[in-house]
Amino acid sequence: MPNIFAYVMLVIWPLVAINCYKRFDTIPATFITIVGGYLLLPVKVGIDFPLIPELDKSSIAGISALIGCVFVKKIPLSLVPTNRLQLFLFALLVISPFFTVLTNQQPVYSGEGWRPGLSLFDSISAMLEQYIRILPFIIGLQIIKSEKDFLTICKLFVISGLIYAFPILLEVRISPQLHTWIYGFFPHNFAQQVRFDGFRPVVFLGHGLLVGIYIMVAFAFSCLLWKRNIKIHPSLPPLLVMMFLFFILVISKAVGAIVFGLLVMIAVLFFNKFLKITMTYFIFLFVIFYPALCIFNLFPHQEIIEYVTTLDADRAQSLDFRFYHEALLLDHARDKILFGWGGWGRNRLAGSITDGRWIIEFGVYGIIGFVALFGLICTTIINGIRASRTLVNNHQINMILITALVFSILLLDQIVNSSLSVWLWFLVGSFQGLVQEFNKSNLNRSVLP
Repeated sequence: MPNIFAYVMLVIWPLVAINCYKRFDTIPATFITIVGGYLLLPVKVGIDFPLIPELDKSSIAGISALIGCVFVKKIPLSLVPTNRLQLFLFALLVISPFFTVLTNQQPVYSGEGWRPGLSLFDSISAMLEQYIRILPFIIGLQIIKSEKDFLTICKLFVISGLIYAFPILLEVRISPQLHTWIYGFFPHNFAQQVRFDGFRPVVFLGHGLLVGIYIMVAFAFSCLLWKRNIKIHPSLPPLLVMMFLFFILVISKAVGAIVFGLLVMIAVLFFNKFLKITMTYFIFLFVIFYPALCIFNLFPHQEIIEYVTTLDADRAQSLDFRFYHEALLLDHARDKILFGWGGWGRNRLAGSITDGRWIIEFGVYGIIGFVALFGLICTTIINGIRASRTLVNNHQINMILITALVFSILLLDQIVNSSLSVWLWFLVGSFQGLVQEFNKSNLNRSVLP
């Protein structure tokens, strides 16, 4: 059970955010509020009020950032995306829960018991939840006004990775204990954190895989900064920072994140523009069409398991477990394929395990919700690639394409994991803000006499 300090931290975080906005510039204050909240606040703890969604670490971080930007910094934020296609996807994402409720008003038997039918109150709560979820995206795209601003975001991710390395090193040595010591409980299955005769660090993220993914992104940005010889501190050589973060990534023992990190490093060092674009398109198009491949039994699940078995029997068993439950949940989701089953666990079956974010979204909000949510990230990737074709500065092109590649890799991770969190939405929004500024600059140059 969570201790009182876990709830105290959630309550005081908006006050922490307001103080940050008073002391720092908008970008670092927003980063501390959103990303810092993700890294420090307790997992699986929330404050539940009637009608509105549960206020947990993600929602409180996003709302606190909105308060800081609007009421402290006096920034005239638009509450919706400015890109037309993204505005359409945003509207689809927020409105679709209403239709989910309309098609799920009857109770359903899950195999263990009856799940209640959905009501009008559920639709209001779900629509608010969808909006709050992508609030960091909306904030990020409006506070980034230049390449310098986005480089600041990159630096802050690297710095946060270096700071988080200290509790990671501690938990690698003593086992994941910090969440239990500070918040009174361990948020996941402890046995899943035992790897390679040691431990995965969990810190305050809930699972070792999430730690690995975050450090992978920090490492990816350290590669970009090293390529441009940009220092986060005068006494820290970029190469040393990059090597240290790779070391932290390796000892985090998240194999997928290590492979992703190596792929990004290879792309930074060796890939030309064409290869970066090709790989990015291939990965995110695969993710978008993955549900259809599964529905029509075109994806070679068994062949992949057999191949992984030759490399690592434990990893193959884990993958087989995920694919098995994914297939069960997908069969259930087909019955409500357009708008999904909605909340209250209606998307799940008795004993089912929901690991991948894609099957969670597909089961809860159907193909409409899946396309709207993942489409926001995909359109940002496409916008970035298009913008790169109009740029002449190689450093800018590399930054755009590597970041787009990182997003496609993070989308790929949603097939087997659920790492689509508040910090990622903030980063995607910041990247979209950078792309919009590049497009404005190109437009202004094109109309000059």
